[in-house]
Amino acid sequence: MSVGLYDLMHVLTYKGMFLNATGARSTYFWLVARLTESIGLLIYILNRTPKKRVSRVLGSVCLTIILIVIMKWGDSLPAMLTPDGGLTPLKITVEYFVCSLNFAALFILIYKSHSEEVEKRSNLSNALLLLLISELFFTMYNNIYDIDNLAGHIFKFLGYIFILKNILIKNLHEPFKKIASGFQYFNTVFQFAPVGLSIIRISDNQFLEINHCFTNYLGLLGEDVIGKTPLEVGFNAADWTKILDYAKNNKSHSVATALGNLEISLEREGSITGIAAISAETIQLGHEECILMSLTDIKELKSLHTEMVRLDRLNLVGQMAAGIAHEIRNPMTTVRGYLQLIGEKTQDMGQKSTLHFMIEELDRANTIIKEFLTLAKSHKPNYQVFNLNTLLQNLHPLIEADSFTQNKHIRFTPGDIPDIGISPKDITQMVLNICRNGLEAMSEGGCLTIQTYKKNHTVVLAIKDEGHGIPKELLEKLGTPFFTTKESGTGLGLSICYKIAKSHNARIDVLSSPEGTQFLISFPLQSMLISSD
Repeated sequence: MSVGLYDLMHVLTYKGMFLNATGARSTYFWLVARLTESIGLLIYILNRTPKKRVSRVLGSVCLTIILIVIMKWGDSLPAMLTPDGGLTPLKITVEYFVCSLNFAALFILIYKSHSEEVEKRSNLSNALLLLLISELFFTMYNNIYDIDNLAGHIFKFLGYIFILKNILIKNLHEPFKKIASGFQYFNTVFQFAPVGLSIIRISDNQFLEINHCFTNYLGLLGEDVIGKTPLEVGFNAADWTKILDYAKNNKSHSVATALGNLEISLEREGSITGIAAISAETIQLGHEECILMSLTDIKELKSLHTEMVRLDRLNLVGQMAAGIAHEIRNPMTTVRGYLQLIGEKTQDMGQKSTLHFMIEELDRANTIIKEFLTLAKSHKPNYQVFNLNTLLQNLHPLIEADSFTQNKHIRFTPGDIPDIGISPKDITQMVLNICRNGLEAMSEGGCLTIQTYKKNHTVVLAIKDEGHGIPKELLEKLGTPFFTTKESGTGLGLSICYKIAKSHNARIDVLSSPEGTQFLISFPLQSMLISSD
């Protein structure tokens, strides 16, 4: 502004203008404008600009003093132009001084170029270069009407264009870019937040903005929701009334009074389509009071909670059942003993047959209770560093004896496997259960294959029979307590196997076809940490 006022006074005090007396004042206003211009640019480039209030006060004081001095004593100051309009040495010296200031500013700007934005640097560099050329032309003309003087004014005008461009970039373009960038960041965070977010105008209860998660939960497109009310997209009237009452009564906009985790139901065509937890806060957008509402789908969480409650009850029932089953075995043992005693004393073959059948049924019931207790009780396995091949070699005679009595065969193919941490007692029970199931699934002459090998970071135990396979629809039920495909099975053997595998961090995969069924038990190499004691 100071430069502009000095240039204005330069024009008004020129020959033939309103404030002209001798014309000497015009040149002084010109030189003061150039000095103010070059010093101001240098201070700006050095980033030493004082605060706006200080700049205004200081500028106003200097402007006033310089105006008074030049207007009052301008005629008595040393001449800057010769009588024929040429340049005096004093004016040339001042113009060169202005050139040196512009050159210094240009040099500093280039030196600081690594820390400045390219667009801002190029505009200031172009401006300083053009102003430097302009000042050089102002030192060369012999008369104010020379072409050099005109060229100097043209270059000065072009330099001002770049200064104006820099001002526009700094004060308009850059703030706009920051605002646009901030809006883009906000929009990205809003749209891709992992919870449903929406903004609702309180005055008419219409959705102003929603994110992707919100639309996915509603099962609607964004354009089908924006402009509608929550009641129109499935919110329950009673639930929405609670949210609206909270919004109308809460004007403090504080976190302490925010509405959090209100459970609501979404309805469509008279049926509940979802359950969600709603949190809301009132916000001010411009002149509009709005509700910022987040929505979290808790339908699966509610189902999981219900299932956990059910499992907790089943666990309690299981513990009670285990206790009752344990106590039942004592009177059963007594009954079995008396039945054996009566069977030894009676001579009636019919009664002997009946008593024998009763004892077998008691033994069967005792077996079921024993397996149930094994499945229900929780014991800590005694892990040891052991090799599966050694365990299987020890079990081979027992499994072979079972197969011999059934006229079936056993093939054992041990692989090169490392030792792993297992509970030999539990693994023995698991192997015997699976092998006996495999033998029972085969016809006479069938072969049960037991194989071990290392695969990636696991040791695999494969047990394959040559039975008729397991139907696909029943494979998913394997391991479920009391589920069995055998007429005399208890449905607990495989459940115990799956429990043992889980305690060893092992995985059981079942491959079945009409040619037979294969159980693959994969033990991770680093699954168990064996204590030194």
